[in-house]
Amino acid sequence: MAIDPKPDKKTETEKTKPLQFRDNPEVKKRIEAHKAANPDDVTYYTRLVKEYPERAIETLLYKDVQKHESEMRLIDKQLPQAKAFYDAQTPEARARIDRDLDGVKPYYKDKAFVSAVLREKDRQARRELAAPKAAPAPKAAAAAV
Repeated sequence: MAIDPKPDKKTETEKTKPLQFRDNPEVKKRIEAHKAANPDDVTYYTRLVKEYPERAIETLLYKDVQKHESEMRLIDKQLPQAKAFYDAQTPEARARIDRDLDGVKPYYKDKAFVSAVLREKDRQARRELAAPKAAPAPKAAAAAV
């Protein structure tokens, strides 16, 4: 009796789905305007994709890295204040923030932490605005004195 070979990880029914792109007319206009203003870029990127696809992938990823680093510069400025806010919170508020951080990859941990702190701060501010306030003292009585 022959041993059945191990099946491939992907069966024919599990083939990757084709990519689906959104079509945003405003973005297309901006891209077309950039293409018209920079025809050398169009030529360069067209050749890059056709002739050096691996380099094109790295170029796109590098743009993502630059964006992430730019965001992290702001996060690094906000982080000390976010930690101070977190340390001053009640255990319930800390638990809410910690719940938001569950499952976050370490690469994004600081950004997620600052975002969670800002959400908690916003939540507390909204609660304060929704709380009924005591009636202010009448102005007429104060003016009569």
